[in-house]
Amino acid sequence: MRDMTALHPRLQTKAALLKEECKKQGIRIQFGECLRTKAEQDALYAQGRTAPGTIVTNAKGNTYSSQHQWGIAVDFYLDMDVDGDGAKKDDAYNNSSGLFDRVGAIAKTVGLGWGGDWTSIKDRPHLYLPDWGSTVSRLKELYGIPEKFMETWKDGKVTAAAVQAVNKISPTDYERTQFIMDVQAVTGSKVDAKAGRETIRNTITVSASENRKHPVVIPLQKRLNALGYNCGVVDGTAGRKFTAAVNSYQKNVLGYHTTDGEITARKNMWKSMLGMI
Repeated sequence: MRDMTALHPRLQTKAALLKEECKKQGIRIQFGECLRTKAEQDALYAQGRTAPGTIVTNAKGNTYSSQHQWGIAVDFYLDMDVDGDGAKKDDAYNNSSGLFDRVGAIAKTVGLGWGGDWTSIKDRPHLYLPDWGSTVSRLKELYGIPEKFMETWKDGKVTAAAVQAVNKISPTDYERTQFIMDVQAVTGSKVDAKAGRETIRNTITVSASENRKHPVVIPLQKRLNALGYNCGVVDGTAGRKFTAAVNSYQKNVLGYHTTDGEITARKNMWKSMLGMI
């Protein structure tokens, strides 16, 4: 199945970013295999066993062990004339010059996992969201079947409601939970609603003069507004009202005598908003 819109929303975003980054480096790619049904997975598993072809997967459809079945994986192919014969079709999977390895390396810089790093069956065209590890064991543990997992998709993230249900999070902690997950999603951390070392390590400095229009500004604005520190319209821009809200938070919550209007990477205001102190 080659419908990109059937994939996890955040994978769609990262795949588009990867395509642009590859283009900048002179590599043109397209995406092929996307979401895969149980029947399609079974047919692929039969290849090289009870059907013609070579073995390409160890995952049976009824085990839900393929990342493609969970909508968190996509395969890419080359859209370029690698061998210089004037045709592109015959070069879709031509790795003679290491192009798949280069794409895999670029994919990791935008937060994707790469099947070329696997040891049992190297799958160089395969890309995936690494939030749940390199297998689907954690997803199966949490949700059982892909359909239950897909019900939790919203705005590119697993919703706080779903994580709340799985981890028995208190309803009073709901908004902070969503904030943590939003921050994790846009800073490259594992999206698990648990603010720990990785989450705080990946935070960035946000102020009217630094990272003013970074994606993390939106969850910060939402959280400050929810806490009663008026940022005004949630527009993703750290402007004058954002600065005033940050100063008020620093004074009232953290007890700062001197405020700076800045949420400094890895420092106390981040830790406070994430519920770590």
